[in-house]
Amino acid sequence: MNHSLDLVLPTTEQIEILYAQLKERTHTISHKKLSSFDEHKRFVVNNPYRAWFIVKENMNAIGNIYVQFDNSIGLNCGDDVTEEQIKKVLVMLFAKLLPLEAIPSVRFGDFFVNVSSSNSSLQNKLHNLGFMETQRTYVTKNK
Repeated sequence: MNHSLDLVLPTTEQIEILYAQLKERTHTISHKKLSSFDEHKRFVVNNPYRAWFIVKENMNAIGNIYVQFDNSIGLNCGDDVTEEQIKKVLVMLFAKLLPLEAIPSVRFGDFFVNVSSSNSSLQNKLHNLGFMETQRTYVTKNK
């Protein structure tokens, strides 16, 4: 299988692909309801990430991956994406980017992957690939 990481520029096609992927997402961290297409488009155009890629396999978009300025990685893919596919994507990402230097109490000096607590499929795949869980995060309930 031929995998590629297409840098989000963003083009109209990329915005549409990312919105279709957002609508299909069953595990989320940062939002509780689906954004409108216009809100999504503004977000993508204002790209807050250090780097953002659409993951393709044989020219078909199978997910997306982004890196933030704290060296965290967001990997958005369906449960049907395999460990081997994830490994290939991460190897390609690590060939394109190095982690930013550590800043004590501000930024960890290596990449780490944020995973929704409900996404046991991705958690298990990362564990099987040799990643180790280092933290759990809790948020307050809205009052």
